[in-house]
Parts: sequence; structure tokens; C-alpha cells
Amino acid sequence: MRSPALPAVLLALSACGPSSVRVVMNAENNSGQSGYATITEKGTSAVVEIVIGKSDDPRPQNAHVHPGRCGELGAIKAPLTALQATDADPDHFRSTTDPVKLTDGTEMTFKDLTAPGAYVLNVHDVRDASLYVSCGNVN
Repeated sequence: MRSPALPAVLLALSACGPSSVRVVMNAENNSGQSGYATITEKGTSAVVEIVIGKSDDPRPQNAHVHPGRCGELGAIKAPLTALQATDADPDHFRSTTDPVKLTDGTEMTFKDLTAPGAYVLNVHDVRDASLYVSCGNVN
């Protein structure tokens, strides 16, 4: 016999706390800038935090969400906050974008950003924006 309270308990457990997805950021073009990104659900919005190895150039590095996969990127879907070193973590470049906004200014949802095989996160070299230094496939 099933308990009538069981579906309510399962619903409550599945609704607890934010969901998150961890993305491996692989170094590209001999940059040595590997690390990870964490995409966290905040309401329906997506928050992206990227942490990669520090560049030998201290200037902030641009990062974006693109459709596609590493090596096969589409046009920029959403800009992310530039990565830079902090006093708290001088060995890594780090950024947090809260919430992720599409190029038209609307918020990108967590569900859309984490759709299987749809998007990639990538970081550009500060000296040459056409050169990618780190890339991670979302799912």
C-alpha cells in the first residue's frame, strides 16, 4: 500500500536547494589555463563561476557562452564577466556572472544553459581575442 505523503516528500526533496553543473575547462593553445566552471541555478536564472590557471598577462580575460562544442563554436550567445586574479586566490583567474544575460539583455535560464550538448564556455587570450585559452563543453 502506498503512502499518500510519499509524492509530497519526493517533491520537497527534489526542490531543495539550487541545482548545479560542473564543467571541466580544458587548456587550449598551450595556455596551461585549465580548471573548472560551476553553473548554478538561482531561481530560473543561471550563475556561472569560472576558475582557471592564471595567465602570465595580468589583464582580465574575456569569457563567453557559445552554442556548439569546443572546436566548433557558434556566435557569442552570452558574454560572461572577465576573469582576473584576486588577492584571495592569486594563482588562478576567476569570474562569476550572476545572472547570465543573452546578447539581447534577457536572462539565460539554467535549464537552457545546461541543455545537453547545446553550449560551451570559452575564455579568450587577452593579447589576441581570436585565440582561445580554455574551453569547456556544458554536458
